[in-house]
Amino acid sequence: MTAATNITDPSRRADVLTASGIIGLILLMLLMVMHHPVARQTDAAGVIGSIARQASADRFVHGTLAAAITVMTSLMLGFAMRLGLARPHVLLGAVASALALVLISLAVLLDGFVAPALALRCMTIGKDCVEQTEALLRYGGLQIEFLTRLALLALAAATALWAGDLILRRDGPRIAGILGLCSAAVQFGLLTFGGERLNVQNISLILTAQVIWYASVGTIIVLRQGPYASTDQG
Repeated sequence: MTAATNITDPSRRADVLTASGIIGLILLMLLMVMHHPVARQTDAAGVIGSIARQASADRFVHGTLAAAITVMTSLMLGFAMRLGLARPHVLLGAVASALALVLISLAVLLDGFVAPALALRCMTIGKDCVEQTEALLRYGGLQIEFLTRLALLALAAATALWAGDLILRRDGPRIAGILGLCSAAVQFGLLTFGGERLNVQNISLILTAQVIWYASVGTIIVLRQGPYASTDQG
């Protein structure tokens, strides 16, 4: 089979599309996080008013994040299938990745849709609801914090498990595996020692570390290395 034939092969085009999707989606998520709306007021009424004014932006950013992480999870589960879901550590990584999707979806629902809806409702009622709405927003913020942190820990765990598999495989691209383990270590470090609360800055750093891993996976797919090497045969 010639190189020219490989380029025009449908499976080859699908691999390139998958790799491009993985890299494009993580960059899109990083962009959305960097443009995450933030309520900067300190008083309760100001915070509620700021959230209400940014409701449309909140829905767009969080809706985009939810869609991106859903597609990304699907593509990475395809990668796990290539590694071999019958292997316990690969399967555990797939479960961790699916769990992260559920947790992030819940956090997105609360942060991007429920919180703005509460703020908008309060704005229509007037000042009488400020105290109750602020209490609900604070409670929701605590839930969002833990859901997001657990989701990111699950993603880092999946990265470590799959990257470790690449290192252990005889046909595995070890450089990609090492980069994946380094990415996971950075993520675990930021989640453990990066501050008591998650914010746009440390989440952006975590996603930047994820870019390294996802770019490595994309390279494996495009170059047909490791678990993708067999597709060149025939």
